Amino acid sequence: MKRLLTVTILIITLLGGCTNYRDVEVNSVTLRDVKLMSTSRATIEVEYVITNNSGSDLILASADGFLMKNRVNFAQLALISADTVARGETTTNRLKFNVELLDPLSLFSMGLNINSWKTSDFEINVRGVIENSRGRKRVFKFKNLPLENLIKRF
Repeated sequence: MKRLLTVTILIITLLGGCTNYRDVEVNSVTLRDVKLMSTSRATIEVEYVITNNSGSDLILASADGFLMKNRVNFAQLALISADTVARGETTTNRLKFNVELLDPLSLFSMGLNINSWKTSDFEINVRGVIENSRGRKRVFKFKNLPLENLIKRF
């Protein structure tokens, strides 16, 4: 009888501690600000609307990655500061990223008119860590994610 009670309490504790990340929905993402620091560095600010129906607050602790053009690293992205998403509500939050061009000459070869660039030529490799308010961490990775598909989703 003690074993049954112990197993039952253990299962309830484990199930109560799980964060269901499927209940998190990103409604929209917009580019808010771009500040050029130099010819090869910039800081971008992204605003997003997110609905967090999971059982705990979520913290985007870190994120970094590469923007690739034709399978060659074009720029490196790094999250500047962590952001917290409150549970049970829809919120508008902002993230700041450092962006560094790895090969500034490729920028000139593509042309300086950004509007003429094809998003189908770009892919993103991203790795990040999401923490919940209970201290558990989850690593997410996206490899060779087409930028065009990402933009169409939002």
